[in-house]
Amino acid sequence: MKKWNLQIRLTVIVGVILLAACLLLTTNSLFAARTYYGNYAELMESGLIEIDPALEELAKLDPTLQSPFEYYQEASQKFSVQALVAMALIVLLALGCTFLATGQVLRPLKNLTASVRKVDDRHLDRRVSRIGAQGEVLALTESYNGMLDRLESSFLIQKSFAANAAHELKTPLAVIKSSLQVLEMDPHPTESDYREFMADTGESLERIIKTVEGLLSLANLESAPIGESVELRPLLDQAVRELSSRAKEHAVTLTLLGQAAAVQGNANLLYRAFFNLIENAIKYNRPGGTVEITLAQKASAVFVQVADSGIGIAADALPHIFEAFYRAAPSRSQQIPGSGLGLSVVSMILERHGGEIKVTSTKDIGSLFTVRLNKR
Repeated sequence: MKKWNLQIRLTVIVGVILLAACLLLTTNSLFAARTYYGNYAELMESGLIEIDPALEELAKLDPTLQSPFEYYQEASQKFSVQALVAMALIVLLALGCTFLATGQVLRPLKNLTASVRKVDDRHLDRRVSRIGAQGEVLALTESYNGMLDRLESSFLIQKSFAANAAHELKTPLAVIKSSLQVLEMDPHPTESDYREFMADTGESLERIIKTVEGLLSLANLESAPIGESVELRPLLDQAVRELSSRAKEHAVTLTLLGQAAAVQGNANLLYRAFFNLIENAIKYNRPGGTVEITLAQKASAVFVQVADSGIGIAADALPHIFEAFYRAAPSRSQQIPGSGLGLSVVSMILERHGGEIKVTSTKDIGSLFTVRLNKR
């Protein structure tokens, strides 16, 4: 029965139920009729019921005629046969009607199945028509179309991610290759040529390493445990200490304020998230600018704000800054080193911890990143 389609299975199930009901009803009818006719014939035979004398005389004159007793016995048998035949016909007719009715009811489901078979990874833009769908089939159709929307979006993000990753790795490799070719073209390269080659190669390798580290971080997030108690103030203190030298290089002042309760999570992941936020605030700042990190708690949540007085983010770029490899200004990305993975890693880490991040920014004035985490 597993290989039968739904229409046949429903018909068989309805047929079994109907047959059982008809058998019970017919058995009851035959039992009642046999009891009635049997008792009536026995009463006639015992003389308790008076038989019409004319019928007795007629039976004596014509031996071929049935006696009243035999007549009632034959009538009882005919009734039994007729009831069984009628039951069989009714069951067959009901099965036929059930098969046709279920076919009509399941037609939208069959159309949905046919549409689903046409969808593959190259045709995720196709949607199943809702025409004729009702009830559960309509709900299934809408759910399936919604799933296709999410799959199409995921595939587009994946393709974009792969293309951007390839670009981020290809660019520094191309720089290394071109530098090496220039060095090979000179039959007598000088020490300055070698130093220039080493500088270009070092910068390119550092960019490759940053990109690979970012990719590994994205890949390993799901397997990292998040059940430990994490004090955020020591963690932020450490990030500020490690970034203080970089802040001095950019002439940026770092400030950390506030206290808050512990949160549940992974200390290494949370450190990476806040390190990336503070590092970005320094990189996209201006000489003499400030980065202020504020730690606070409200009700059952802990908040960390990272505010900078930097170059800000354009309004059209804000919805995309947490996408992998997205750089708000391509021309600026060449001047400011980075792989475009920092904020994407931050977003995924916070999502893994059940937290969220919001950003407000004004061009050429600064940005404010607000992180919310649940208290332990």
